[in-house]
Amino acid sequence: MTEKKPAAASPTPEEIEARLAALRASVAGDVEELALRLAPETLKAAARTTAEATVADLRARAQATAAGLKARVRGQDTPLAAAATPTADGASVLARAQRLFDDARDGDPQALAIVTGLAAALAGLSAFALIKALRR
Repeated sequence: MTEKKPAAASPTPEEIEARLAALRASVAGDVEELALRLAPETLKAAARTTAEATVADLRARAQATAAGLKARVRGQDTPLAAAATPTADGASVLARAQRLFDDARDGDPQALAIVTGLAAALAGLSAFALIKALRR
């Protein structure tokens, strides 16, 4: 019922050598490509590009936020809806900031978290600006 197929002719030594040479060439090409991708210079350039893009994005976001805050302090921006503001009585930004700092001094956890985060962000921004200025 089952017929056995005659065994295929085994490859000749020349065919085996040709296959091995092709495999070696393929593996060598893959190793060279991998070495190029993992070269320190390539990794350094990729990290630098990523860092520069991140810094540019953060800088743009910080500048947009700063411009928005400046406009709000100067009263050039429309006020936020009463539900979105921390106080419904329409207190000025400076008065709300003063109240936030007073609450932080009194030990309010939320105010402390906001003030601490703001201080850390300003310290990081200052360090970044200092490093950038020193590199010039």
